[in-house]
Amino acid sequence: MTSLAAVNPFLFTFLNFSGTLGELAAELRSERLEPGEVPLLLLTREVLARAAAHQLRPEEHAETLPLLAGVIALKARLLLPKPEALAADDAGEWDELEEVLESVEALAELDALVSFLSQRRSERAGLIAARPLDLQLARRARPAAGSAGLAKLVKAAQSTVREVQVPLLSRERLTLAGALRALSAFGTRLRTFTFFSVSVNDWGERATYFSALLEGVKDGTFSVQQAEPFADIEVRHLREELEEVS
Repeated sequence: MTSLAAVNPFLFTFLNFSGTLGELAAELRSERLEPGEVPLLLLTREVLARAAAHQLRPEEHAETLPLLAGVIALKARLLLPKPEALAADDAGEWDELEEVLESVEALAELDALVSFLSQRRSERAGLIAARPLDLQLARRARPAAGSAGLAKLVKAAQSTVREVQVPLLSRERLTLAGALRALSAFGTRLRTFTFFSVSVNDWGERATYFSALLEGVKDGTFSVQQAEPFADIEVRHLREELEEVS
């Protein structure tokens, strides 16, 4: 069994190769690396495992997933037989069938991850980040291909491994309006909370949340109190209380 070790989300090492996904694609195109030497399922599942374990940041998803999809599609295209070979009466069995099926399965698993990440982004819109859950993604069983209908299977594979365009899962910039909606949703659930309890990725996001908090104080959504300079800010959500009184 081929051993694959990921030093970081962008560097992979297996038999006869060590480098990034972009370098791997270049090696395949230049024929310095044979398609059969690339363990696609192992490569894909390493990325899936890191995504499921939340070891990849959003910007790393945006860089890694399109590159991985390109490597999968490139390997499959290199393995597919030429049309004239399929037209021959004595074409016989195709030795690379299992390799192409592996490419198609890897694409299916990658597509499942992209769909999951896109759905999670839409569901979390306007919410403040919390501790992630440990997700167990079930693996779909691959049906046996058999030896019949080889030309039909190859045609389907050729259609499947076209140029893959993976939606970019780039990290969304936090806007003032988005921060205000998130703080309001947070306050609706908790009524009272402290400003530094809001989870952020960097000081830029902290500054955006602070500006949104000031806007909320101006329009009467929040009231704030600070016991002393540099202390945490206690935030009270007022709009919910006003609705109850009215």
